[in-house]
Amino acid sequence: MSLEIWLAFVAASLILTVTPGPSILLGVVHSLNYGTRKTLFTALGDIFANMLQMLLVAVGLGIVIASSELAFQVIKWAGVLTLIDMSLRLWRSEPRLDGLQTGAANARPVRLFASGFLVAFGNPKALIFFTAFFPQFIDPSANLTHQLMVMCPTMAVLDFTFVMLYAVGAKRLLGFLRSHPKVLNRLSGAALMSAAGFMGTLARGG
Repeated sequence: MSLEIWLAFVAASLILTVTPGPSILLGVVHSLNYGTRKTLFTALGDIFANMLQMLLVAVGLGIVIASSELAFQVIKWAGVLTLIDMSLRLWRSEPRLDGLQTGAANARPVRLFASGFLVAFGNPKALIFFTAFFPQFIDPSANLTHQLMVMCPTMAVLDFTFVMLYAVGAKRLLGFLRSHPKVLNRLSGAALMSAAGFMGTLARGG
């Protein structure tokens, strides 16, 4: 993977990971209930689940790339359209913040880790998202494993970083979202639409 493509991947990933999602909100709740340090285990559970999801997507992409370059191009454009659809649905949907006060049963690290893992892995949209997102930055003529060995840890590190950053500012974030409940969905929708536009440019260039 070239430096230019990696920087483009980081830029798009930043747009997406900076927007609060279920894992970030869980980290905020755990930070308020148990403290920032213990939220580390929540964040670790989150990125472990994400790495497994990315591995599943990688296997599927490997099969597609090996079978047909046309099919891979179709997946790239389908991915852009999927992100646009997800963006519009988020923008129009009602915010769901009513469950934010529910944390883990206790503050044992294994339970916090399990909560982070289950929230991330139990979200089917994550698999759809990775399937839509990754192909935009993959060169089908280059070694897929080497590219994913760069992309997956990069995404995991960014995700972990933002979960912890939001955990540090948990009180302010949760208070702001309760006062402005529609902001979360609008921000998420705008972020996905921006990423879709950015990746549509990449797909057209590829």
